[in-house]
Amino acid sequence: MLNLYKFRRYKKKQGKKKVRHPKLIVDDYKNEFGFMGLTSRKKKGRGHNNYPLLYNPEFKNGVRKKEPSYLRRKVEYDRKTNFGDIEKNYILHEEDKANLIPFIDKQKRKDNVLLREVFKLRNRYL
Repeated sequence: MLNLYKFRRYKKKQGKKKVRHPKLIVDDYKNEFGFMGLTSRKKKGRGHNNYPLLYNPEFKNGVRKKEPSYLRRKVEYDRKTNFGDIEKNYILHEEDKANLIPFIDKQKRKDNVLLREVFKLRNRYL
């Protein structure tokens, strides 16, 4: 439970600029973290709205940033070794956390029951 709802730097490079983005850890399952990506964009792709946060979790010089912030709707899983330490400049506001918990539970049930099984099978054959 100590790792949940904290941001960690994802070690895999992503996006056009190939950078390591912070991810919100929402599940701790054996040797995997369940995570959601943080973004400044309202939509992902065509018509897929991201989840809006009331408060930007990023701090700069001790002050919370004012720009709008969103989380990707999909909960993904990856090995714990692919994540860095907890980010000190990213803190999820308590109000956002309270709103997110029911949404995340629904997403985990909806999206990732099969994803965990696929991940297990993939690891078995590697």
